[in-house]
Amino acid sequence: MSSRQSRYPSSRRRKAPDEPTILALLWPIVLGILATFLTVRLAGMLTLMGTQQFALLYPWVVLVKSPVLGIDRASAVAIAQVLLFFQFPIYGFVVGAVLYATGSLSRAFLTVFSGHLIALAAVVAIAILYHP
Repeated sequence: MSSRQSRYPSSRRRKAPDEPTILALLWPIVLGILATFLTVRLAGMLTLMGTQQFALLYPWVVLVKSPVLGIDRASAVAIAQVLLFFQFPIYGFVVGAVLYATGSLSRAFLTVFSGHLIALAAVVAIAILYHP
């Protein structure tokens, strides 16, 4: 290191940040698909404990099946079945899209976590407000 570099640290050449690749979009989706296999098995065990525990893992499924939304039963069951298998790949897609756009993994996970908590809060609010 020359004396000029040590005296003037701002004159060093800064490396440009790497541009996100398509891999940043794909690996969270693959992890979401793998997580689906585990969570579907876990959901089978959680349904034996009641809907409250199931709602922690799959709040969107419980939200869609809620009678408050006014969706007829057959459609709600069909949508819930699709969400049961696609919730985590969708989460993976959102993580990948935010990671691709911002390059921040923490921001990507915070986005998905916030969406999950909003759905969980909606399930709790419906359970409290709509008590038949």
